[in-house]
Amino acid sequence: MSVSVDLSQLEAQLDEFGRTPYLVTTGEDLRPHTTHVVVALHDGALRCGVGQRTAANATDRDLVCLLWAPHERGGYSLIVDGRAELREDADGPLLSIVPTKAILHRNAQGEGYAADCLSLDGTRP
Repeated sequence: MSVSVDLSQLEAQLDEFGRTPYLVTTGEDLRPHTTHVVVALHDGALRCGVGQRTAANATDRDLVCLLWAPHERGGYSLIVDGRAELREDADGPLLSIVPTKAILHRNAQGEGYAADCLSLDGTRP
């Protein structure tokens, strides 16, 4: 299910989760490639500097995912799916990622946990 991201809610989540998620791209062999990045929200897009491999992956396959781990055991992860566009910056490759879906997710397998994933707008994905 695709859920529109309310950027004011996303910005509030970034304030809570921080600005250093993991970025997941897909390589030529369709294997995931994960790297740690620093993001900034600018004009509705999340921007981050990346290395050459991540830049090549995102150029060839623009669907990417950003993942923030939970702060505490049993807490929520923030997962943001988006489309990436490569830009060149004076410091190297820069990805601009337009969010297409964002959810708060936590493990439903642990003791006392329920399947309670939420979209940022409060609906169930």
